[in-house]
Amino acid sequence: MTTLKTENPKTNPRRILRAARAILGRRRLSAHFEHGQWWVTELHTGAQWSVADAEGNPSVDGFDFEQVTPGEED
Repeated sequence: MTTLKTENPKTNPRRILRAARAILGRRRLSAHFEHGQWWVTELHTGAQWSVADAEGNPSVDGFDFEQVTPGEED
């Protein structure tokens, strides 16, 4: 059985952040592994995305992102 990249805690978080910056167009992001999957958080607003394995557009490096928390506005 193959483990998906998003379910593997050993996936390099830099790959996830590079893909998130390209897709989301945001710079200040952090990636963390929690509850068996990767998450991306925007440091400025607290907005959060779950990381999904994906192919084709708009994925980057096999990743796509689903927003789960909108975050706070300035």
